Amino acid sequence: MRARKKETGLIAWAFLFAIFSAVMLIMYTRNAVSGMDEAAFAFVSAIRSDGFTSFFQFLTHFGGGMILAPLGVVLVIAFYIKGHREKAVLVILTLGVCEIANEAMKLIFARTRPDVFHLIDLPTSFSFPSGHAMVGSAFYLMLAYLLSRWGREKHWSRYVVPFTLLFIILIAGSRVYLGVHFFSDIVTGFALSMFWYFAVRIGFERWEGRREAFSDPLQQSP
Repeated sequence: MRARKKETGLIAWAFLFAIFSAVMLIMYTRNAVSGMDEAAFAFVSAIRSDGFTSFFQFLTHFGGGMILAPLGVVLVIAFYIKGHREKAVLVILTLGVCEIANEAMKLIFARTRPDVFHLIDLPTSFSFPSGHAMVGSAFYLMLAYLLSRWGREKHWSRYVVPFTLLFIILIAGSRVYLGVHFFSDIVTGFALSMFWYFAVRIGFERWEGRREAFSDPLQQSP
């Protein structure tokens, strides 16, 4: 009963983020995102400082491919060597599918980068949706999920996911602060990322439940 209730909650979150993603995509195609984009740029311009700029210039690297790709490869190899092949597949699905989907959507929508200001060099790729928000968010949150499961008996495990959420929000926000993404790029990327995170997690936990039922003779039919 508890497992069913938990799965229902995960499905609800996946559904909500799917709807949110669809709403953002519709708003973008109807040119209805300029208000939020302008408000976000006005906000970051008002709070800009040397300290914030240095902080976000450093933090933004953690959402880019230069860190995500090597980290993902290392984790896949480590999980495979340790015999946790299902976790290796989980990392591949989370990171790989998000990356492929993000690159495809960038080409489809072909939105140019902001030209209001930029505090770092503008990437050469298109802007919508944000790769930092779409790829990095799902990847880091899935790692947090695995880490919290591994240390579930430890008191610190309850803080892993909240800390990771703050971390990925700051990474995504850095792109607006630095002027290389519109706010709508970030929101859409994050919504798509969370939908995929919950979808993959639902599939993983279902597979894990079936495996445990199969291996436990007490749960099998006579």
